[in-house]
Amino acid sequence: MQKMALNLQANAPLMFRIINKDAKLPPLYEHVERKKATVRDKGWDKVGDFILRDKIDLIPQEGLQENLCRCESNLIFVVGEATSGKTYGMMLKGLNGIGKIGYTGRLINVRKLDSAKGTSMFRDASEVWGNFSNCDVTTGELPTFAWKKWNNAIQMIHANFNPENPKEWDDFQEYIKKQQSSYICIDEATAIEQFRMFAYIFSRNRDSSGMIPSMVLAFNFKHEHWTTRFLVTAGYIGPDWYLIPSMVGKTRYFYIQGNDPEKVVWGDTREEVVNAANIRINDEDRAAGLTEADMVKSFTLFTGHASGNRKLVEATGGQSVANLHAVGEDQRRVLAEGYAGPLDSDDILVTQQMMRDLETNPQDNDEMLYATMDVSGGNPDSDDNPMIIWKGHTIIDIRFFRGDPKELVEWIDNILTQYGIRPENFAFDATGLGNYLKAYTKGYPITANKTPIQEYDENGNQVLMEQYFNVRSQLMGKLEVAIRTGKISTTLDLNMRIPYGKKGETRKLIEVLYNELNTFRTQQKNKRIYYRSKDEYRAKFHASPNIIDTMYLRMVWDLDARPKKQPSPEIEEDAYDGLYYDFGAGRGTFVLDN
Repeated sequence: MQKMALNLQANAPLMFRIINKDAKLPPLYEHVERKKATVRDKGWDKVGDFILRDKIDLIPQEGLQENLCRCESNLIFVVGEATSGKTYGMMLKGLNGIGKIGYTGRLINVRKLDSAKGTSMFRDASEVWGNFSNCDVTTGELPTFAWKKWNNAIQMIHANFNPENPKEWDDFQEYIKKQQSSYICIDEATAIEQFRMFAYIFSRNRDSSGMIPSMVLAFNFKHEHWTTRFLVTAGYIGPDWYLIPSMVGKTRYFYIQGNDPEKVVWGDTREEVVNAANIRINDEDRAAGLTEADMVKSFTLFTGHASGNRKLVEATGGQSVANLHAVGEDQRRVLAEGYAGPLDSDDILVTQQMMRDLETNPQDNDEMLYATMDVSGGNPDSDDNPMIIWKGHTIIDIRFFRGDPKELVEWIDNILTQYGIRPENFAFDATGLGNYLKAYTKGYPITANKTPIQEYDENGNQVLMEQYFNVRSQLMGKLEVAIRTGKISTTLDLNMRIPYGKKGETRKLIEVLYNELNTFRTQQKNKRIYYRSKDEYRAKFHASPNIIDTMYLRMVWDLDARPKKQPSPEIEEDAYDGLYYDFGAGRGTFVLDN
């Protein structure tokens, strides 16, 4: 049996509830006595002289749940092992504000169905919230747990929006504007695919109850995700991609200065962040009693082990822990060992870091100029038709056509003429609308769904090819290797804004590249390597992978490794100024005219 001090504040609510309304409540307490559950023993918890009843009276378990419920940081990440009690702990923490007039909470699961009645999430919520202090439960489209006496409510909502679709991004913002709450928790937070979605939800973390705004994200590590980049920038993940044990439970402070995790400014004190981020407030803010330090948010990370969830260990006879040993080595590293790095079994091997490296990769010595173009659709209000200009394997420019398809041929000719690109060095997507270009240009038409193109080595011998499903998969495979080996580079600023979505809208090029990484997802189709098609990508993400689809076309010239005729060196128009040919010198010679 152990004793444990909770150090509760004087106005803190009791962290348990009693079904019997006539039962005498124990006074606020300083200590809890426990006998921890084991595989074969339920154990018990005693508050004062009151022994909590099994599955009726609830209290946070020692460790992860208790740490979470006591933490007052504005942002908390919970990355404990699977079955360590993360979700249940978030629900217990939600009870902290009950009794504070106007207190509200939101539990967010990205998928709408996961928050519906009948799911395990709803059952746990009914157990924790639904049986607490005369709660009224509404089991509609968005289940709501309400305490009318104090105007309190905790609602289970979703965030099932695709931010890549401009219309859905607008709908998401309108939806979240109505969800302001002093307590927000997100289950399986890695399903929130974009940092800007998190940041917008975080901006609604408030109400009038007087509770300290708190937002909790529970998840298992996912390497290619903004949560991992956020923790790397904050110093919680080491160079070996494992969670640093000494950082667990440590509170740091941050200020979101930009639109991605790498732009978050961190410090060990609020003042350190104020100075590093150069935060300034206006006179009106200062008159209201605010300081620059009030603009800084606090952050804490907690983790826990499956064996620490003693209640579940006892209920499952230890199988909750044993299950972690049955998932294979890769997933065991993620679920049980705090590993946030890449996995050998990942089927997307092009990373966000590789995309960022395009700016710093060395440029090759190929002076040949190329152009590639993805011709998509024909709607001047929604379709972007990008053309990329290449010098060897270096991207030196990107242009976009949006307008009357009848003007496309002239637009292409103007760009090729401007850069002096040979017609045969222009490749375009001849699938769909691009098919008609074949009649107007001597360029290289690429039909994505045709059989793979024969490859040749530098001596003209046919190469034994990998078995690709079609031309698109073949060129995507070549592009993947080129990106992973640093062969592709760019002189462009990846933070430049490019047309995206509805007319007039723009996005950063690097953000578009991050999203289009999903085009590199592969599978076996008829025992051949198959990359996700444009239509499959569009159906899932409600956007077209225009940039990557334009990039992969460049690889068509890499299928034939035989030496190519390099362009003649360009001579400046004034290169011979000051020289004349002297026939009187016997042999004709050039003489410098001084």
